[in-house]
Amino acid sequence: MAESGLVARLAALARLELGEGEAERLERDLGAILGHVDRLKALPLSDVAATYWTTEARQGMRPDESRPGLPVADALASAAKRSGRYLLVPGMREDA
Repeated sequence: MAESGLVARLAALARLELGEGEAERLERDLGAILGHVDRLKALPLSDVAATYWTTEARQGMRPDESRPGLPVADALASAAKRSGRYLLVPGMREDA
């Protein structure tokens, strides 16, 4: 269970403004979370080996190999606007 007034003190340290009744609601939520943590701490896990991965599956990695890209003409074939070898896009700034 969360200590009474803990959330209000933490909010003050974090310079957070809590609305009316918000600290009490958060204290109840924090108390529920801490209750679940206590239940987890009570589990008999001394014979369970520590693991880094939760499953045995591993992500397959492909070799890092250089491959040719699209020819410039193919890459620009469906471009709305272009100038020579370059794709033209609208400016991001209003003054551009």
